[in-house]
Order: sequence, then structure tokens, then C-alpha cells
Amino acid sequence: MLPVLFELTLPGLAALGVALAAIVALALLRAASLRREPPRGGKRLSLGAALWQDKLTLAALLAALGAAWRAGIFDGPVHLPLHSYGLAMATAFLVAIQVAQRLAKRDGLDPERVGDLAFWIVVGALVGSRLYFIAVNWDDYFGPGATVATPFGRIPRLLAVWEGGLVFYGGFLGAVAVSAWYMRRHRMNFLRYADALIPAVALGHFFGRLGCFGAGCCWGGVSHAHIPWLTRFPPASLAYQSFAARPNAAELLTPDRLTTLPVHPTQLYESFGELGLFLLLVLWVRPRRRFPGQVLATWLLCYAVLRSVVEAFRGDLERGVVAGFGVGQWTSVLIFAAGAGLWAWARRAERAGPAAVAPRAPAI
Repeated sequence: MLPVLFELTLPGLAALGVALAAIVALALLRAASLRREPPRGGKRLSLGAALWQDKLTLAALLAALGAAWRAGIFDGPVHLPLHSYGLAMATAFLVAIQVAQRLAKRDGLDPERVGDLAFWIVVGALVGSRLYFIAVNWDDYFGPGATVATPFGRIPRLLAVWEGGLVFYGGFLGAVAVSAWYMRRHRMNFLRYADALIPAVALGHFFGRLGCFGAGCCWGGVSHAHIPWLTRFPPASLAYQSFAARPNAAELLTPDRLTTLPVHPTQLYESFGELGLFLLLVLWVRPRRRFPGQVLATWLLCYAVLRSVVEAFRGDLERGVVAGFGVGQWTSVLIFAAGAGLWAWARRAERAGPAAVAPRAPAI
């Protein structure tokens, strides 16, 4: 439970140099990705041509840097905190993409294509998770005074992503939508690639929920049971800050107000649940699958159950509650139904066309 691991302070000019280096690195990475696209007219793009083709992204990054410079952000020392949540999410992405590419290669699929798809999955997941959170907290983003102060002036709260407000289910739905678009565009078999990607999603979610625990978000409800793993969150955590702002704060914080009362570490419940699902998928389901889409359908069914159980212990009202149940629980019902429907449809399609059988894959 350490939201900020450490903070690096840089003089203004040094911070500007770091920002420029980061922009150049991002531009080069994106250009390298463009170069991996199939050659057009029998000739692959040079690095310079790839950079020029992606000039819109580079221009947007430089415009953001220019705005920061005009706002005077680099006039004094710049503080760069390393957040445990950000580190966990970066680890989740790097590990997940490596696992997905390895599984894709074992299935006879294109690992390079998976690497390029990963960029779009991240974009879709971030947008989807943000939109989902805004939808269940509509008044906070479109009600009176729904703005925040920044060095550039007041902006709508819906743009203040640094305040948090991301929901996994929304991110998953956004990632699925982007993946379907990308695979259709490049004529990729959705179910076969999904069977390679979904175990990596489960493993990435394991790391991501560890970051939630570090930041103190997605917390559980207060419990007075004598359970050894109950957790108390400190003032720097989102759980403490939410409890302190509620009218019944005295019932949620210790008398000295140094920590929250013991709560269920629901982040860890879901994190290790996803780790168990990852092991189930790669050690049991993949080696024994009978039709394309079976791995994806299994995860949909199992995760819906896992999330419903975890939601029963959640204590963050921000996730949205409808008719006494969390929005996540209602979404779990839909995800479970989607998994059952996918299982039935894919199995029937497999029996109708044996040529579509996905090759069996050994465990990692």
C-alpha cells in the first residue's frame, strides 16, 4: 500500500530534455511499428518515411510539449513521482504482450501482428475503461462544477485521467471492439487470435490489480470479522480519501484517523483469482481445447463468476450500484451469457466445419 514509490526532482531544463527524449523515443517506436507493416508495392518503408507518415502523432506530442512550456511548467523544479499503479500497469502490458506473442507463435500465428495489435488494444482499453467509469458516475462529470484546475486553466473533469476512474470491464469491451476492427481489417481469424491473447489478458490483469492494491483503489468493504488478511489503508490511498470525504467517515476510519478500518483486500482477491485463471487456461484448457474460441469462452465464463464474487466484498461506491448490486455484477451476467453463447456457437461451428480446427498448443 504505497501509492508513490519515490519522487524524482529535476531542474526545469533537465525535465525539458527528458520530455524531448521521451517524445523522440515514442516516435521511433511508432515508426518501427509502421515499418513492420506488409510492404506496399514490394518496398518496405524506410525509418524516415515511417516517421513522416506518422507525423500527426509526432505533431500532437510536440504541441503538448509546447503548451507545457508556455504554461511555465519547466520554469522551476519538475517533480516526477513513480506511482506503484503506473509501474504495475507498465509491467502488466510488457509481460502480457510477451506471453501473447509466445502463445501466438505456438499456435502458428503471426507474433509480429500481435505486437502491433497490442498498441491498439491499449488505446481501446484506456478509452473504454474511462467511458465506462464516466457512464456510472455521470453527475460527477457533467453536473455543476465538474471541472478541475490545471496549469493550463480549468478543464472538464472527464479529461482529468490522472484522478483515476478506469474500470476493467469497460477496458475489456473497448479492447474487444478495437481487436475486432483490427483483425477484420487485416483478415485475421478472431477466435484463433483471441485464444492466444486472453491468457495474456488474465496475467496482465493479475499485475494490474496488484497496482490497484498499491494505490488503494477498488477497495473492499469494512469488515469487523477476525480475518488475518484484512487491510488498513493509509491517508495517501484513494480508499482513505474516499472514506474521509463521506458523511459517516467516523464509522470508516480509526479513532486517531491514521488509517481506514480493516477492509477486504478485494484487489488481491481478484488479482490472484486472475493468476489462477491464467494457469488454468495455459495448463489445462489450451492443451485440451476442441474448437477455436474455447479458451476465450472459458475465460469469459470463469471471470464473470470471479468478478461477481469479488464485487460482493467491494466497498467503493464509485463503481456504481444499481438495484442493490454493483454495475460490475450486472456486467458479469452479460459477460457470462456471452461466454455461454460463444461456447455453444463455436462448438457447433466446429462440428459443422472441421477444417477450422485450431492446432493444439502445449502449456507455457
